[in-house]
Parts: sequence; C-alpha cells; structure tokens
Amino acid sequence: MEEKLERKKKKKKNIWVIIIPILIFITLIGAGAYALRDSLISTDHTKTNSSDQPTKTSASNGYVEKKGKEAAVGSIALVDDVGIPEWIKVPSKANLDKFTDLSTNNITIYRINNPEVLKTVTNRTDQRMKMSEVIAKYPNALIMNASAFDMQTGQVVGFQMNNGKLIQDWNPGTTTQYAFVINKDGSCKIYDSSTPASTIIKNGGQQAYDFGTAIIRDGKIQPSDGSVDWKIHIFIANDKDNNLYAILSDTNAGYDNIMKSVSNLKLQNMLLLDSGGSSQLSVNGKTIVASQDDRAVPDYIVMK
Repeated sequence: MEEKLERKKKKKKNIWVIIIPILIFITLIGAGAYALRDSLISTDHTKTNSSDQPTKTSASNGYVEKKGKEAAVGSIALVDDVGIPEWIKVPSKANLDKFTDLSTNNITIYRINNPEVLKTVTNRTDQRMKMSEVIAKYPNALIMNASAFDMQTGQVVGFQMNNGKLIQDWNPGTTTQYAFVINKDGSCKIYDSSTPASTIIKNGGQQAYDFGTAIIRDGKIQPSDGSVDWKIHIFIANDKDNNLYAILSDTNAGYDNIMKSVSNLKLQNMLLLDSGGSSQLSVNGKTIVASQDDRAVPDYIVMK
C-alpha cells in the first residue's frame, strides 16, 4: 500500500516537471507575440504618413497647416487695377486636339493643348460673374472658376497676379501658401510664400492662381495636408509637354482616387484651387460641371 502511494507521488512530481516548462514556454510566446504586434502597428502608422498619403487631422475644417518660413510680404507695391486682362500663349511641345476629355473614376479631366490663357480678375473689388456671363464673352473656350474669394465682399483672396502686376500679396505668417504661376513665355511653375512677389515678377510671372496646397510640384508628389478630402475639388496642372489640365473631382472622390486618376498624365505641377459649391467648368459653351447654386465668382481661368 505504501509503495503504491509513493508511486503516485512520483507520478505527480513527474507531471509537474513536464507542465511547468510548457507553461513557461507558452508565456514567452505570448509576450513575444504582443511585442511583435506593437512593432507591426508602429510600422503601419509610419506608412499612413508617407508622402503620398493624407495626414490625419482632428481639425474641424480638415486642414493641417504647413508651417514654414515667414511669408515674403511687401517686396513690391500692389496695384489698384491691372487694366484689361491679357492673353498668354502657353506653348506645348506636341500638337494635339485643343481640348481632350480624359475623365475617369468620377474625376473630370480636360487636357488643353497650346492654348491662350486669360485670367478674369483685375482688382480687389467685387468682380463676381456667373458662368453664363463668361461664356457669352468667350463662347469657344474652356472656362473654369479659379481662385477663392470672400463670400461677403466678393474680393479674391490669396496671392494674385495678372498682366505681370501684383493684385494681392501673400498673407503674413508662417503657414506655407502656394500659387500656380504662368510666365510670360508660357512656362508654368508653383511658387510658395517664401518667394517674394518681386522675384516672381522678375522671373517672368504674369498670372497667379492661389487657394490651396501644391499636390504635385516640379514633378514630385507633395505630402498631403488632408485638405483634399471627400468634398468637390478643382485643380490646375501642367505636364512635361506643358499641356494644361483642368481637373474637377466629384463629391466623395477622395485623395487616393484623384491621385490614381492622374498618375499616368506625367504631371509636373498640380495645385488645388477654389472648391466646393463654386466648382464649375464649361467647354465651348457647354456646361460640363455646374456650380451647386449658379454661383457667381470673381476669378475664372479661360483657355482658347
């Protein structure tokens, strides 16, 4: 009887000798898996903030301000009025159809080849016009609303140039601002607010369109600040052959879809312009995208 009890005790001891190492092994595996999980989560977060992904923001307006150098303000005097707006020839390297519809994925895209370009705003007063009024003046053209404006006063906002003269300077501060500039020779460039107006004009700047962020600059996709979201957006762009592009995204198109839709166009520069309910486009007198409320705006880009 005593021998049997002794055997049972030995068996219990032997079982614990086996169980304890197994439990230790399981515990080590669990701790390793948890550490690996943290590592994977950290890696994924890094990818989300890469140069071609929107930066997440909790700001109510969806924007992440880009802090940079102090804006170069006051380098040259503003003019009260630039006079009658002048056409600028924008030569392309290849001869194609004047207007080509390249729309895809709920993104309206028109390529404009070898156009003459006119900017309608000439001063800081209320110069709002409806699209129908602009079509009446320029029936055989592509017309798109351009720079943003104050809804109360009708005054255009942001960095504005026409006829090679400064209508409105950069806003003071360290938030980086951008403008799409068409030069006297028809070349295009995106400047930021660290460059003074005097330099831009010296470099040949004739027309400047301003509102939002640079999406593509000098052929490189820029980090997204989150401003290109679910809302309707419009963009102006040029490609390697210096064709111009009028681009409008529909509601809920989103950043990724927009970038995918323009990925094969070899764009050199692409700037976000006025958006939302002001977005509108017509081609040869036909409305392609209507504003939400037949909205009058002060600045249009006209290409013929």
